[in-house]
Amino acid sequence: MNKILVFLFLLPVQYVVSQEIIITDSLSIEFLKTKKTSKKFNTRSNVKVKGDQVKRILTRCKIKALYNQPVDINAFSLVDTINKMRYRINEYIGYQGVSLFGAGYTSKMYLKENLKDKKGKPYKGIPKYDAKVKDSFEDYLFDGYTNLEVPIRFGTNRSLAAEFSGEKKEIFSTVYYSPTQMDQFTAEIYFIVHNTFTESHYELYYGKQLISEIERE
Repeated sequence: MNKILVFLFLLPVQYVVSQEIIITDSLSIEFLKTKKTSKKFNTRSNVKVKGDQVKRILTRCKIKALYNQPVDINAFSLVDTINKMRYRINEYIGYQGVSLFGAGYTSKMYLKENLKDKKGKPYKGIPKYDAKVKDSFEDYLFDGYTNLEVPIRFGTNRSLAAEFSGEKKEIFSTVYYSPTQMDQFTAEIYFIVHNTFTESHYELYYGKQLISEIERE
């Protein structure tokens, strides 16, 4: 699995008008038009982005579970059809009504890596690792495409576990989310993608189902 370890500030991105897609007769996904994202900050996002080799793209969808079933957010991915890359969600915010300043999460974040301090205990103050919670991102492989994901930096072993002796370590992990237990909500889904290609074309997928093309300014 390839990983990108650099970050940057948000770049302007604009999206096509809304359309509704039905997934296997049980899930309705409506891709929404949204505003440009700020280059310097985002009031809802908790992940800071730095660097000039990558950029962050926000997609916003209205989701309905037609039979009140949990919604698997990890099935979303952003596909670059020119450079043959498939990006994992970097951050997800789900809410009903209006969400301000990061409020309204409807799923729990989990670590892909089982991070432990030098005593063999999980670090405090960061998401948990639980192998029993399924991550479906790799269930939907695209032939000829490379899966890419961006680990989140949660701090250091010194800031998280007060380990002041020995080597200072950065604490990174890719994350994923538990199913959303709401039958109707808005999902804001952030992807971090390469910014070094001369040309890219992005499409939002849920599993193997195309939801929408994404148009950049």
